[in-house]
Amino acid sequence: MGSLACEGERLLTICIGIPTRNRPILLRRALASIASQTCLPDEVLIGDNSDGLESRDIYLEWRSRIPCMRYIKREKVLGPTHNFLSLVAESSADHFLWLADDDVLDPGLIARSLECLDNFPGLDYLGWGFVVHNYVTEVTEVPHAFPKVQFSSSCYENVCRYLEVPISSYFYGMYRRDLLLRSSLSKWNELNLSFDWMDVAFIMSSLLNYRSHFLPECLATYGIDELVRPIKGAAGSTARHYDPMPWLMHGIVLILCASRLSIFQRIKLLPKFLYAWRNTTSFAINHS
Repeated sequence: MGSLACEGERLLTICIGIPTRNRPILLRRALASIASQTCLPDEVLIGDNSDGLESRDIYLEWRSRIPCMRYIKREKVLGPTHNFLSLVAESSADHFLWLADDDVLDPGLIARSLECLDNFPGLDYLGWGFVVHNYVTEVTEVPHAFPKVQFSSSCYENVCRYLEVPISSYFYGMYRRDLLLRSSLSKWNELNLSFDWMDVAFIMSSLLNYRSHFLPECLATYGIDELVRPIKGAAGSTARHYDPMPWLMHGIVLILCASRLSIFQRIKLLPKFLYAWRNTTSFAINHS
């Protein structure tokens, strides 16, 4: 497979958006991984939700290494979803990916993304493999399997494969920016909806509606900077407060309203989703 050149004018542009709040040391680590890319992105946006200006100092420290970077200080503290989506609106690139301030990218991620855009015309959503590293315990976890989502496969086939391994970290993929602006995540934010497993619901929504592909190689390290890995629960709290019902209801609605699926496919997909929902939510509760 060929790849687009890193130098010169690109037909398609890529933006990395970094939402951050009060974690300047982690932001420095994230920016170092961008500066180390074999192909720099066309745009980098920092959305600073912090109380002070420490993150601005980190931006100034790395500005010469990442000349396409822009710093945006929020006048008031935004909710996480609003901060994420505001970066999408601020960008002018064709494609967009979020980088959490506690995560780092493999040096080849942007180059591989450009290669995929070149080889898969019309690609809407790109995911990749990853590892999870706890920077306190120095333990690295590798998922036992990754969903085999393929550009050449149908939406139905890709959703079925994802529900076999419904990993929430695929939320941090690359999307066509115009699709993000009118996506279900934007609508949920407008309606002030927030529920557990929203990231998984959004991935499922993307696979149902967009042409997608997941790379098998590990191209990111998702960080944990606490002694114990957090358990997914309501508003990021413990699973004792966990309410799985909104995720169940939204998942069912997403399937029933999937216009790219036949009625027969929607009916076949429902039990697969219910099985995945039962296993993922019970895992969260049982491991709290």
